[in-house]
Amino acid sequence: MKHYLFLILISTICLSAKAFTEVELMVYNKDAGITLGGTLVVPQDRPKAALVMATGSGQQNRDEEILGHRPFKRIAEYLGERGYAVLRLDDRGIGASGGEFKGSTNADFVTDISAAVAYVDSLYKGCVPVGVLGHSEGGTTAIKIGAHNSLCRFIITLAAPAWPGDSIVMSQTRAIAVGQTGRWDAEPIQRRILDYAKGNLSVAIAQSMIIQTLAEQVGPEAAKLPQVQEQFVAAANVMLSPWYREFMRYNPEKDIKAVNIPWLALNGSKDVQVVVENLATIRELNTNVTTVVLKDHNHLFQHCTSGLTDEYASLPEDISEETLTIISEWLDANCK
Repeated sequence: MKHYLFLILISTICLSAKAFTEVELMVYNKDAGITLGGTLVVPQDRPKAALVMATGSGQQNRDEEILGHRPFKRIAEYLGERGYAVLRLDDRGIGASGGEFKGSTNADFVTDISAAVAYVDSLYKGCVPVGVLGHSEGGTTAIKIGAHNSLCRFIITLAAPAWPGDSIVMSQTRAIAVGQTGRWDAEPIQRRILDYAKGNLSVAIAQSMIIQTLAEQVGPEAAKLPQVQEQFVAAANVMLSPWYREFMRYNPEKDIKAVNIPWLALNGSKDVQVVVENLATIRELNTNVTTVVLKDHNHLFQHCTSGLTDEYASLPEDISEETLTIISEWLDANCK
């Protein structure tokens, strides 16, 4: 079996004065033994560079579709019009992709995107620089590949975490609570729960400790209700999943320091999921990174008012023009 490409359909799309071609394909990850469905945007002329896109946390399709928005489709088409090849993929177990998403960790996703980088590099016979553009957890994927994969020539990260996973969750929960209510009184309890998830306790013992802590938060009477107990168990199961425990334990500091290829890192000033202070940490750990804060942008790089997650669906943009322009101009300057 060929390792990387099975062509299914080719269609040419003209969005403006410049046309590009979309190729529907399957990328084979030989390490995992699975195929991943994707779309490759190919410009009319020889690409200036090629990008592989890595989605954020949770199971997502190739467009990174969320609440009616399709930011990866918009990025791919925008860059395709400007002379760049862009490959975006369905996550494991969704759309045209095989494999199981449940039980997978970021280490598995790194092998998926690495297989795609190898395919794109082979497609252009090493003559076109290939990089990774990752959003949120996909930014972690991009950083790992940029630090350790010699085929990757540049990376672009959108709201990439720069802190250990438990610190990311604490800062996210704090930002959302303060944004919604103006205060957060549950920090000590949240810290205890994350310590159980991050630690080396067995799943059974950690689950018991998490449920007990959650019960303390709601009080003895509410904790006895069957529906509340079900919610406790569901929450504990999520926090003790392989993906969550790996995320809790991972500290990106060494990988951030190890990236020595061109790197553009962006963050929205009102991001409550990966707060903008993460960008300052990236800059402190790796002084060669180009960092840009987008004013009044949220985690999806939309113009926003509060930045809170309940605002996402009501905003008209898939992704802002400012974000697209910054990405395109940086690529033009760094992928010659």
